[in-house]
Amino acid sequence: MKQVTFYVMKSYYLSNSNLNTNTLLSHLSRKYWYQRKKVLVYCENKIQAIYIDDILWEQPLDAFIPHNIIGEGPNSGAPIEIAWSQNEINLTSYDILINLFFKFSNIFLNFKEIIDFAPYEEDYLKELARVRYKEYRKFGFKLNIILL
Repeated sequence: MKQVTFYVMKSYYLSNSNLNTNTLLSHLSRKYWYQRKKVLVYCENKIQAIYIDDILWEQPLDAFIPHNIIGEGPNSGAPIEIAWSQNEINLTSYDILINLFFKFSNIFLNFKEIIDFAPYEEDYLKELARVRYKEYRKFGFKLNIILL
């Protein structure tokens, strides 16, 4: 069965927080890489994709996460690839989608497992997450919520 795990986070974007989206994204990317899963991090735009690429490069040497922006790096890709809506994506080559895209996209339907994020306090982003939640439910995804 297809499933989505929503991480509801109190400090969604705050960089001075010990637990924010970037920290959790790094942790989940590493976790899935260790499990030999191929992950697509789906961003809102190229600027965000480059930012996420930088975040993953800044990990300590003992916590390196092999990744690249889609279309860069080796022909076979990397275990963690970063893309945005204008990229051509071979959707069949990934096990997991980590979603950073604000709106629901039909490409989500190609994944068996999706990680998504929702802010606890920011009303506009919370409302967009609620819309995605309803769309996932409409398409039969099993929904899990983890409050952080």
